[in-house]
Amino acid sequence: MKNKVLFCTCTRNRKLQLSKNFNSILSLKNYAKYNIEIILVSNDLSSYNNFLDKFRNKLKIDFYREIKPGVVYPRNKILEVIRKKKFDFAAFIDDDCIFDKNWLNSMVNTIRENDVDVVAGPQKSISSNIFLKAMERNYSHGTNIKWASTNNVFFKSNVIRNKINFNKKLNKIGGEDQLFFHTLFKIGKKFFWNSKAIVYELSNNKRENFKWFYRRNLRYGASSIIIYRKLYGNFFGNFIILIKLFKDFFGILRNLFKIFIDKKYLILLLMYAIRVLGIFMGLFGYQLKEY
Repeated sequence: MKNKVLFCTCTRNRKLQLSKNFNSILSLKNYAKYNIEIILVSNDLSSYNNFLDKFRNKLKIDFYREIKPGVVYPRNKILEVIRKKKFDFAAFIDDDCIFDKNWLNSMVNTIRENDVDVVAGPQKSISSNIFLKAMERNYSHGTNIKWASTNNVFFKSNVIRNKINFNKKLNKIGGEDQLFFHTLFKIGKKFFWNSKAIVYELSNNKRENFKWFYRRNLRYGASSIIIYRKLYGNFFGNFIILIKLFKDFFGILRNLFKIFIDKKYLILLLMYAIRVLGIFMGLFGYQLKEY
């Protein structure tokens, strides 16, 4: 019997990118071995009829609309839908990404061979832009991580058989995926980093500049205040925030002595410095809205 795999994607006015995403699903190695269904939630009011008609003969697509703006409501809509379905595995994937051809095989094999609940992988930018490259999350293959991003994560069906949702307080800020998956880690779900299961982010000129880099890292720092206090309460949450602050300061110092070797170290120094600034802003109650 074929394993049923749900590909879960939220989208907002990005049909061109979404089309490339769907075509890359069709190009996955051993695609026919799996029972694949796409759960697509639109967060805009445009018509998707013509778009869906192009793919309905090739892909099974379950389409929904969530009109409340932000990142949390569409993702919680996905949780609502898939909690009513029978499936073996599911994935959260961004609408502007395409898959490495061996992605699905790699994810399924990894989750079986390592007896884990959640497997995350890297999202690499097609662009060579230095700001985007600095933001790519990566670890050594097999690292036991504590949370995953919704841009590339694969999990067993039992992971969402609970009442844990994406937190509405982060709807306009972001970081809701970090909080969601870290909460799952806290209740005992096992996580694994699969460096071989890569998705590639399509080029986006709006992100290939310092302004985007600055705002993204400022938001990362500020949102960590909400995330860690929600996870551990005010007392222990503040203690972990303090540890994070020291780690970011160390990141600044570590890269300070390398900035004359390669400009990538200057970018990394700036990244940590901006996150430190964001943490202080978050401690004083300021959050940067992005969505």
